[in-house]
Amino acid sequence: MGAKMQLRSRSVEDEPRFVVGMDAHAHKLAVSVWDWSDRFNACLHREIKCVDVDAMVKTYERHVDLDSITVIEASTNAAILKRRLNEAGFRAEVVRSDIIADKERKRKVCDIQDARNLALAYIKGDVRDFVWTPSDEYAEHRDVMFAYRDTVKELTRTSNRIWSVCSRKGYALPGRSSCAKVESLRKTIEETGIGGFAKERLEMLLEDYERLLKRKEALSRRMAETALSKPEMLRLMQLQGVNYKGAFALSAAVEDVRRFSEASKLAAYCGFSPIVDTSGSEEEAARRRGGTGKPLDGEGRDDVKHFFTEAGQTVLASCADSKLGKWGWSMINRGKPRNKVVCAIGHKLVLYAFHIMRGDPTPNRDGEAFFKRKMVGLHREIGAARMHELGFGTRGQFASAQAKLVYGSLPEPATPGGATPSEAKSN
Repeated sequence: MGAKMQLRSRSVEDEPRFVVGMDAHAHKLAVSVWDWSDRFNACLHREIKCVDVDAMVKTYERHVDLDSITVIEASTNAAILKRRLNEAGFRAEVVRSDIIADKERKRKVCDIQDARNLALAYIKGDVRDFVWTPSDEYAEHRDVMFAYRDTVKELTRTSNRIWSVCSRKGYALPGRSSCAKVESLRKTIEETGIGGFAKERLEMLLEDYERLLKRKEALSRRMAETALSKPEMLRLMQLQGVNYKGAFALSAAVEDVRRFSEASKLAAYCGFSPIVDTSGSEEEAARRRGGTGKPLDGEGRDDVKHFFTEAGQTVLASCADSKLGKWGWSMINRGKPRNKVVCAIGHKLVLYAFHIMRGDPTPNRDGEAFFKRKMVGLHREIGAARMHELGFGTRGQFASAQAKLVYGSLPEPATPGGATPSEAKSN
């Protein structure tokens, strides 16, 4: 075994003495500890049946030297394991789940084997980059975003079930908007005398629907208040079509944009990485993928991609006169499919977002009117009473104050006659 393995030499200054591979699951984890000075024999193999983070730390304190590095395979609990080990004084890093070669996985006999392979991958130098993990604050932002996404999905499912029951029984279908759906259905139940299990079923679905609506509203309000307290989220709302939800989602997913060396890498992370296939037609490429042809590769963060494709739709619908809107419609008029244009606009918005998150100066005041409208919507979402508690005035006052923070240092845009609004007013 030792003669075949290509192991890199240890730099005493840079590398710890011990390397720990950890294969973590929801109900158990396995660790394999290796001494770099004796790389062909493991010091310790241990499997912890119940993943209790405190118990894991105690195990480390008994059996693992502080002069060590733990490489944890990316999983749902990898971030919290890394965080707790760091707090206890141990160095821990998360690595991609594909770091173990397929051939090694085929030979796997247990989780201990995976842990061993992770440690050896680090010792051999196969591990070059670590997976970034969010801070406690931004991990919580992500939890809020996931909860909102799941709530919206459940709302859609419940809505579809309501429509299904009404359609099967021949009842008038309720309105599509949330309020109209509840009101019209309750009116239908009262006026038509629906009885039997159909009535019980609809009442149960309505209870679920109203409960989910309240949860969605609470989560939306939480996202809005967070966006209000985070200058970087407010600045992202300069982007056409991007409301507080999109700004919250992108900021929660990225946290520190400096981990991306260029805008295109952020776009790829957010799922806006076009498929490159130069062999054959797009239809052939789609058929090989087993789908109907999508403009994106299906990778990246679906939560962020969703909000920015929605932003692309908004740009086409409500910002058609803007520079970006005109560009989108010119593409559509030249025969480009609307969905592809929407994704292309979303891609451009993420590229712009990269520069905003870096703190680059706002180029001009072209989007100030759109920004003020979004601030009015943010004020409405949070509610006048709560905004008053936070020390803000009316919607108009709040919108103007926030716009001043973002655009105040820029010269006022010129009117068609060539004068700024203030000059035109004085004349």
